[in-house]
Amino acid sequence: MNDETGAKDKIFQAVLELLAGGVDPEKVTTRQIAAKAGVNLALVNYYYRSKENLMSEAVGSMMGGIIAPLMADFGGNSAESRIRNIFITTADAAFTHYNICKVALAAELKLGCANSCSMILPLIKEIFAGSSPAEIDIISLQLMLPPHHIFLEPELYGRLLGVDFFNKRQRDQKINEMITCVLGTGEKNYEH
Repeated sequence: MNDETGAKDKIFQAVLELLAGGVDPEKVTTRQIAAKAGVNLALVNYYYRSKENLMSEAVGSMMGGIIAPLMADFGGNSAESRIRNIFITTADAAFTHYNICKVALAAELKLGCANSCSMILPLIKEIFAGSSPAEIDIISLQLMLPPHHIFLEPELYGRLLGVDFFNKRQRDQKINEMITCVLGTGEKNYEH
């Protein structure tokens, strides 16, 4: 590993260690990152252009590691059941790793929920087989945007919707209600 790659990797690993250690992503400083990595402060911006880019990349990596194993076992159920399981599973991960997830969700919203929507697009296509690609995209966004905003501001949306999103039972029920409203399928089994 050459010095350039080594420094970049050290910076990335330092951020992962800080986040894994429970440091609030919004309170991590560039100075902390450089000190933990043992590199010059200027290298953080040199390699990642900004602390925000670095944090987004690190948080994305962490969330991928958290969510990917949870998503592996959704085969065999109806497309709607798999969507419900995906939403409930990711909500559980989001509230378990709340500080990390807030950064990931903010970054995902800046990308128009592209990664999240791509995860459910095949399932939406299966449910709405006769729909146009534009309709499928709209339905995917209708499903994805509200939970992203809710997870960023759970107290605000909790007051508006009359639910405590930190309470798993209440959260699961509200997620299922939201999915039913968007899909219009009437599947009322809200048990996970």
